[in-house]
Amino acid sequence: MPEDAPVRLISEIVGQLDIKDVHDSYSKSPDGQPPYNPVMLLKVVLFGYMSNIYSTRGLEEAMHRDAHLIWLSSYQFPDHSTISRFKTRCMPFIKKIFASLVTVLVDRGEIKLSSDLYIDGTTIRSRAARRRIKWRGSHERFSASADEAVQEAVIGLLDQIENGDADDDNGQQGHVGKYTVEDARRIADEIEKRTREEGLRKTRGKISAIRDACDRKEAHDKVVEQCGGRCGIAPSDPDCGIMHAKEDGYDGRATPNYNVQAATQNQYVTNFDVYDTPSDKDTAVDFVDLCIEENGVRPQAVVEDAGYGCEEVYVELEKRSIEAVVKYPGYDKAASRRPVKDGEYDRFNWRLSEDRCSVICPAGKRLRVVSTEVQVSKRGFRSDVTHMTCDDCQGCPFINDCQLQRNKDRLIGRKLGNMREEEKAFGRLSTPRNQARLRRRTLEPEPVFGQLKHNHGYTRFRHFGKSKVRMDLGFELMALNILKLYRNTKKSA
Repeated sequence: MPEDAPVRLISEIVGQLDIKDVHDSYSKSPDGQPPYNPVMLLKVVLFGYMSNIYSTRGLEEAMHRDAHLIWLSSYQFPDHSTISRFKTRCMPFIKKIFASLVTVLVDRGEIKLSSDLYIDGTTIRSRAARRRIKWRGSHERFSASADEAVQEAVIGLLDQIENGDADDDNGQQGHVGKYTVEDARRIADEIEKRTREEGLRKTRGKISAIRDACDRKEAHDKVVEQCGGRCGIAPSDPDCGIMHAKEDGYDGRATPNYNVQAATQNQYVTNFDVYDTPSDKDTAVDFVDLCIEENGVRPQAVVEDAGYGCEEVYVELEKRSIEAVVKYPGYDKAASRRPVKDGEYDRFNWRLSEDRCSVICPAGKRLRVVSTEVQVSKRGFRSDVTHMTCDDCQGCPFINDCQLQRNKDRLIGRKLGNMREEEKAFGRLSTPRNQARLRRRTLEPEPVFGQLKHNHGYTRFRHFGKSKVRMDLGFELMALNILKLYRNTKKSA
């Protein structure tokens, strides 16, 4: 085996990883065949991911013909079931193993976790079928329809019993209130027992209708509950989210995807996670906290693109004493906007007043605050929306172009807190150091995603469930880090 072969680096790196938890997960019983060494299995799995061999059956076959795998396994030939069980065994500890690899990279001087952290996200398709999505809006309507059927069936059955006429369907007067599914089932059971004792059978149809409607309502309510605020779920993979992806090949239609967040430095992935929400703003703070917790180091600065820029991210990063080198939507236009000529309407020139409590319109007139609406994010962050109007629009040269005039109620809503944070961010991002960081961002996470998707063909997960998806992605990103280290080592040799 050549001295500069990548398998030698894999063997060296894996030998330094902390996989004590994986060792401890094996049975200590002296009975039976002793297990394969987990260090050897981890070397084999990582080499398979580096070589784009993701199938355990494909890896089993390659171990009989690939000299590199034979060298790594020391002439041992575990079958595909053994490899699959080993990957499942590593599932609870994959983030700890990944953090151990990051520690090795730190010790080698490849990265410095206390420096800048570059974060970006991408969507990767779930294994779930896109045609079997259950949409929350549809099931909410189905649930309401089933609830109406429950009320009508219960009222009709009670009227039938009270009137003593099993053929009367129209005596629904006099019943007030709303019956729950539990009430409807209890009423159906009681009346069924009573009619069975009295020998009446003409109520069976209505009793069956009640139970069918209750079953339908419970089924639709269960789907709405599983959505948990999301627009829909995929039944075979409820952990994924329904979101748009750029390269899914389905004309921009929403499909089952995971939002993969990755933190990189020098094109090494320092941490990762998968989320079911399409918005990067909703995951930004949680992912930064995850990086701090698992890596044990607080970064000096976090560099992100405009998809993350919002008041919550700026405020929360400031609380953690982390410099927010984060663009906001419209930053590039604001930074490169040409000066507006005299008498020309500038629709972007809505700026804060001197006391930061209102807004100045492009004509230079201060707007009056009418009301304030409270919005709370998924993490519980409060952001107020201030509704304002202008009382002095007569004679304004921009009255035909002004957005305020086109609104039906002549009100305009702005998040003043967000505008204040964007104003501070603009000044912060204008420094030469942060401009260099923003230029560097295009060379950090994006090439990693290019390696992942284009060169390794990792565009769709092969497992159901967030735990297994995280495990599979962890192995792949570990392989990418080792491959990057191998190339850097070979380049510097």
